[in-house]
Amino acid sequence: MQPEYVRYNQTIVERHRSPYQDIVIAYDPAVGHLLYLNDDLQIANADEPYNRTLIEPLRQRGAVGDVLILGGGDGGALRALLDAGARRAVLVDIDAEVIELSRQYLPDLCGDAFDRESAEVVVGDAFARLEAEERWDGIVYDLTMDPVREDQPRTAYIREILGKIARRLRPGGVMSMQCCGTDEPGLREEIRAGLDHTFAEWNDWEVQIPSFDIPWVFAWARAPQEEP
Repeated sequence: MQPEYVRYNQTIVERHRSPYQDIVIAYDPAVGHLLYLNDDLQIANADEPYNRTLIEPLRQRGAVGDVLILGGGDGGALRALLDAGARRAVLVDIDAEVIELSRQYLPDLCGDAFDRESAEVVVGDAFARLEAEERWDGIVYDLTMDPVREDQPRTAYIREILGKIARRLRPGGVMSMQCCGTDEPGLREEIRAGLDHTFAEWNDWEVQIPSFDIPWVFAWARAPQEEP
């Protein structure tokens, strides 16, 4: 299938090959600049509802003290968390070029978030950060659901990642995640099964995002209030 920037005749503004992925910045007058990674649409300047949705479970449940963002190099979730009053927000993304291009082309999403005093931006492996002993009030997962290792089934990957996230949450801590489009019911069920296996309290829901063709699924879960 052709990427959206071809199907919708969007203007290509920048095209880069970073050490990790192909990056395209396109422009569409309806939604502004858009970020594509390996020809998959990630987000557009008009997609603030995506970031509000992603951090809302943490805000509603008072989990915006110390927050870890896995991925999210466009800076939108970082800004939303800081605007919600996060005491410390640490963003870990492996690709510095995504961060720099987002500063330049997605200012409606990131604003000045990368430079705020409460923000810490780490260019590095988000999955490796989950191995650290530090624990968090909130964790935002803004990465792909595709396995990192080619020999790992997706269901095993989902359970592994959710298990690591659960271990890094403080008692009563909250995680939120982007899941998939509503056109991937199989993946949605795999994520639901992983959440149900890992957390006693969780839910998912659908939101329409301005630049996405279909509604998008998000999920949240909460760690027990007391250590087991």
